[in-house]
Amino acid sequence: MWTSINKKMRAFIVTIILIGLIGGMLYVIFLNKSGKNILITSMTNFITMIKDIKINFLATHLLIIPLLIVSSFLLVGIPIGIFYLFYNGFLMGFLISNFFLVKHLKGLIFGIIYLIITRLVFCFFYFILLINLLKIGYQMINLVFKKRQYHKDYVLMYLKKCLICLIFILINDLILYFLGDNLVNIFKFLVI
Repeated sequence: MWTSINKKMRAFIVTIILIGLIGGMLYVIFLNKSGKNILITSMTNFITMIKDIKINFLATHLLIIPLLIVSSFLLVGIPIGIFYLFYNGFLMGFLISNFFLVKHLKGLIFGIIYLIITRLVFCFFYFILLINLLKIGYQMINLVFKKRQYHKDYVLMYLKKCLICLIFILINDLILYFLGDNLVNIFKFLVI
């Protein structure tokens, strides 16, 4: 149901990730010459070794996302989850800018394809997860600060959605670990 609070949450989450993306891109643009040279060298090394690199987010997501879910009940997880979203947006913008810096238009296309392969499914489920974490946080704020009734059924429903998102994120991470490098290598011709 698209209620006013849901629209605001979605708009807020999209705004945070866009700010992160733009921030990551601007960071590369405003680096000094020596910083850009270091980035070009690092990205060139990454491109040459890309066929041997395993895409592995499993350990990170297995640690961070359950901690976010649990800490959202303590209201600490909400700002951490928002920061993690900004961080991912910043990294995606940074990566796209790096590929563009090194290989120009072909690098930009490869960077977008790389992000679609490695981050699209994660971002989709993290978006849903964060909405549900915000709803859990909203219920906790109502309970603690406004002394309103605690809606246990809603919180359990949000928690189930969070766990389902976690499962899909981990399945995606396993698929990326075993098949992600092969998918990325299909498009490697763009940056050679």
